[in-house]
Amino acid sequence: MNLVLIGGAIGGIGLFLLGMRLMTDGLKMAAGGMLRDVLTRWTRTRGRALWSGILITGIVQSSSAVTVASIGFVNAGVLTLGQAMWVIFGSNVGTTMTGWIVALVGFDIKIEAFALPLLGIGMFLSLTGVSNRRGAFGEALAGFGVFFLGIATLKATFAGLGQAVDLGAFVSGGILNDIMFVAIGIVMTTLVQSSSAVIAIALTAAAGGILTVEAGASLVIGANVGTTTTAVLAVLGATSNARRVAVSHVVFNVLTGAVALLLLPVLLVVVDATEKTLAAGAGSTAALALFHTVFNVLGVVLMWPLAPRLESWLADRFVTAEEDEARPRHLDDTGFELPALALDAIMLELGRVAGVSFGIARAAFLDPAASADRLRRRRGIIDALNDAVVAYVQKLSAANNAQAVAEALPHPIRALMHLSGIADLGLAVAGRRAEIAALPDDVENQIISYATLVAGQIDAAEQLFGKGAGSLPSEDATLPVYNRLKTAFLAAASRGDLSADQTEVALDTLHDLKETAHLTDRVCKRIAAIHRAAADGNESAPAEQDK
Repeated sequence: MNLVLIGGAIGGIGLFLLGMRLMTDGLKMAAGGMLRDVLTRWTRTRGRALWSGILITGIVQSSSAVTVASIGFVNAGVLTLGQAMWVIFGSNVGTTMTGWIVALVGFDIKIEAFALPLLGIGMFLSLTGVSNRRGAFGEALAGFGVFFLGIATLKATFAGLGQAVDLGAFVSGGILNDIMFVAIGIVMTTLVQSSSAVIAIALTAAAGGILTVEAGASLVIGANVGTTTTAVLAVLGATSNARRVAVSHVVFNVLTGAVALLLLPVLLVVVDATEKTLAAGAGSTAALALFHTVFNVLGVVLMWPLAPRLESWLADRFVTAEEDEARPRHLDDTGFELPALALDAIMLELGRVAGVSFGIARAAFLDPAASADRLRRRRGIIDALNDAVVAYVQKLSAANNAQAVAEALPHPIRALMHLSGIADLGLAVAGRRAEIAALPDDVENQIISYATLVAGQIDAAEQLFGKGAGSLPSEDATLPVYNRLKTAFLAAASRGDLSADQTEVALDTLHDLKETAHLTDRVCKRIAAIHRAAADGNESAPAEQDK
């Protein structure tokens, strides 16, 4: 083996990887928002999610891109864990298209005859349409051209390598040899971050006589397992759901790879018989491409009955403090037999929602060190508990209850709406902290004093949960302060002491604090009504109306 062969191998791999990058980036840009549109509209069932993964990966020619996008959409709440799992399973099948392109196009015709024109046409389109889809499509065409030039270079290099080196000692057959090539495939894919590249190298090496079909198949299995490193790297520091998606990807690929390795002799016999039946005529390359497709489809078949259990198992993994807090702790169907106890359970959950909501508002108003991002994450706890309480109230409403209980049931729903509003107002104030800090000191101090007064009302309201005793805190104590400060700030603006932007910040903050006091007052009256209904099931609880 000489330096020319080594240089040819390195250059061929480089051309191939460059072509893959250009092709994938170009196709993703040319597709525009299609990736998001398909993943949001066509993933309602696992069958549709599977086909979406196959389709998108076949178009953008990158399962890693689809995997990372799916994880991102789960992070953003666009996809559920189950939907993302099946998109990723589909992407494993879709990525087999690259092998078929290499097998059916890369070796049957003179590659340079169309690779160079593709490169030229693609660059022309790219240079003349830099900022539009034509340019992106041109980049993809150029990528295909470079991709096939890399195949041609590797093909010639491996043909020479097969004559120069006796590889019989390295390709001896047996399970240990298969495991070795699986490990090589994993390492290569981890290094180049592209299973398609490694699979194409395996196909080219097989065409050059360097690898047997069995060794090439083992390398393909390793590449399939190695591609999971992209997902693992993508979820470092990500949300719990994103980590669960990554684990599902690893489980699918490792399980599929293990089964394929155990059944390798059987699968190769099936592949060989299928290839002869179809008269593929491309030798070892078509056999490897077919093997890649067969064992990924086999993986989907295996996961079809197992996926629900996997999803359920993953739901209990990587649980954060926020997720644990978002789970209802007191709602039990046995409460439907004793509606008064069911109301007590609802009150306990409302108390938990109030604790989070009031905590967000209190921290936003008075704690400059409170992270706005953390406050937003805690807002998700309220949404989850809201859904659980509303569903429980609806079930309780369908039961045959005493009149007092039936009349009390709308109050928890309204209380939840008010508590959600309080949290949102707190987040709004937290979002303008920098602008508040930039106000004149006297204005900022007056806002802080008003916020402290409202926080005191919140503290008093929080005591109402669980006992329902004592006088109700009222917004009447804070409303005069709001009116006085509003008048003072407008007067300062008219004198030129506050700019228009500063006036807007000051008045918006005052308004949010006033609305917090108002909603807190509404929550207290709703809770008092629930307490009365729970205390006396034979007397109708008076319905409090919103002002």
